[in-house]
Amino acid sequence: MITVGFTLIGRGTWSGGESYLRNMLSVVASELRGKVQAKLFLTPEQHSSVGASFDHMLAAPAIVDDRVTGAGLGRRGLIALAGGSDRAFADLVAAQGIDVVFEVAQWFGNRFPVPVVSWVPDFQHRRLPHLFPRSAWWRRDFGYRLQTSGNRTIMLSSGDALADCKKFYPTSRNKTAVVRFAIDLDPGAILARADEARQAHGLPARFFFLPNQFWIHKNHRLVIEALKHIDQIGALGSLPPIILTGRTTDPRDPTFFKRLMDRAEMDGLGSHFRHLGLIPYDDVLALIGATDYLLNPSHFEGWSTTVEEAKSLGTPMLLSDIPLHREQAPESLFFAPDSAEALAQRLLEAGQRPRLARDSVAVLQSRQQMRRRDYAAALLAMFENVRGVTP
Repeated sequence: MITVGFTLIGRGTWSGGESYLRNMLSVVASELRGKVQAKLFLTPEQHSSVGASFDHMLAAPAIVDDRVTGAGLGRRGLIALAGGSDRAFADLVAAQGIDVVFEVAQWFGNRFPVPVVSWVPDFQHRRLPHLFPRSAWWRRDFGYRLQTSGNRTIMLSSGDALADCKKFYPTSRNKTAVVRFAIDLDPGAILARADEARQAHGLPARFFFLPNQFWIHKNHRLVIEALKHIDQIGALGSLPPIILTGRTTDPRDPTFFKRLMDRAEMDGLGSHFRHLGLIPYDDVLALIGATDYLLNPSHFEGWSTTVEEAKSLGTPMLLSDIPLHREQAPESLFFAPDSAEALAQRLLEAGQRPRLARDSVAVLQSRQQMRRRDYAAALLAMFENVRGVTP
């Protein structure tokens, strides 16, 4: 049995990171039961926020301790850099019998007494450097240089990320593991309440769904430009609306969401670019099950959770033509991420064709189980390999 220690991903501000952790712990608790077990370390503040919601996937209730606050971050990260280890966190981890510790945007040190896996979600700052303030770019790159050259295994989510890692950080060679995550949904239950959720949010029978956080690289602007193009050729009235959900904050551009929505209103597109706000996750899933197409115009993805959710529910997808989307969902319809005309054409094609029939729930469940087994096998192989490494 391998015991893996985790801290909360995203520290409460990145819903995608928290979902990623829940999904991974779910695999550990089910497909890897008896081979791997998880322990979660929380700050008192985090515990107040998430409560016992993770506990059913853990070997024991979450460990709540002040020493988790700032572990591997800020001053403690610098001390670990100078001294080789975040000693306070190392003591806590050792006392809990941890075999492998999971590190995300942290630095526990190059001589941490327990083998470390560093998850690097993506290399967006290298691909889209113009979206990062110079200081933020250098902070991120310094952290990546530390991790990829350090005494740890780098966990990546895709072959696309592996290619980037080799290209930008060649010192990572022979220290990487690709683990493509897959999610665990109940397609039968979700699809059964899809229409109820659609009606509860006042949505028409046909709509496109874009449930992305309003980060600038998610490229919502392209959707407005495509709708404007469709309006100019007189076809907007027959097009199903674009329904959006998700957090509205991007620290890199705090006014981005307001400017975007103001522009949609100014162009007379408000009825076709409708934001529902931050709705419950169960409703997000139900609406993915209700929509004609999941839409993702993003310029960049590490491994898209919403694409995984759409795959599990058999929802057709309109995706930006980026390498990651081609790797993750090759059967989708693609459009150039910088071409409003290309997206407009795809939206019109999709809106005019009859609604596509989904595969049966049995087929969806079978495919999902295969992806979960592959995910679990990759996780287990990585943890077994890492445990064998002497820190």
